[in-house]
Amino acid sequence: MVKLKKMENDLYCRQSRIIAVDCNFPPRPEAIIIKDAIMRYVGYAIPFLLALTVMPIVGHAGEFRVGAWNMEHLDENDNEGCVGRIGEDYDVMSRQMVKTGVDVLAFQEVENAAAAHRVFPASMWNVEMSRRPPGKGGRACWDRPEARLGHLATGFAIKSDIAYRRNGDLESLGADGEFQRWGTDVTIVEDGGELRLLSVHLRTGCWGKEQDSQDRSAKACATLRGQIEQLKIWIDERIGEGTAFVVLGDFNRRLTVKEDWGWKLLSPPDAPLRLLAMGVPFQCDPQYTDFIDHMVVGGGAEMMISPNSFIETPKSGPHPDHCAISALFRIGG
Repeated sequence: MVKLKKMENDLYCRQSRIIAVDCNFPPRPEAIIIKDAIMRYVGYAIPFLLALTVMPIVGHAGEFRVGAWNMEHLDENDNEGCVGRIGEDYDVMSRQMVKTGVDVLAFQEVENAAAAHRVFPASMWNVEMSRRPPGKGGRACWDRPEARLGHLATGFAIKSDIAYRRNGDLESLGADGEFQRWGTDVTIVEDGGELRLLSVHLRTGCWGKEQDSQDRSAKACATLRGQIEQLKIWIDERIGEGTAFVVLGDFNRRLTVKEDWGWKLLSPPDAPLRLLAMGVPFQCDPQYTDFIDHMVVGGGAEMMISPNSFIETPKSGPHPDHCAISALFRIGG
């Protein structure tokens, strides 16, 4: 049964992909947007509180927006970790999440489920975390030396009306040390169809050709290569099973750059995959020119993608330092 949430204006918000009323979700192409300024019962309230926007959004059953977002040191408690957020910062992230319109989010850099639920209310979202145990002690934060680096885990936030199955973590991604993250693995189930998703956060420090040629980056590049080789094993297993999949998250590598070795390892000519950011302008941060967050699609999931649905949601402030990316997938039916 689909839950209905009562809004302050006595309208109701349906928690599904089919219809959303006054939920501040971004409109899909077929949306009908009706702006109705409600003036009754308000008196002399501040003008911008007098306007109410009602946005009916009509989608298709079995259509989900799947996304990825590195949430930059999302800790459970206020003023902890390398960002040191307070209550309002978590609220801003929750509102930003609504703007993405995402139904299933692969996240990175989240301390634990309690931290995730500060952005994803438990009444509306299920949270699945990597089972990698926390390290013995975090290192000092470079820009907040008085603070310590918290546990950084991958995981998923999944809207509560979506059926899914939890699979075992891809622990081999962390083989190079306790700080390297495991992959979190779930399968979305809808109307006889399935889509398997793997949330990843690979080794930082080997973003492109410049680092490939630097001695000081040799260890980082060796670790990253090993992780990509482990991803390739996982991908080949899914292809062998005939399983549609998306590997998504922070790859810490500019895979869209021509002749990048990371993409060539993942997508050889005899087993090509689809990289959704390929050919899409990167706009998240003017300091950089290329994506390092990616959605890698294969095993038949290419046929599930709604054309031209890949988007990058702009940042709403300095933190998180990554932008959410997402695309629409049609599952089952």
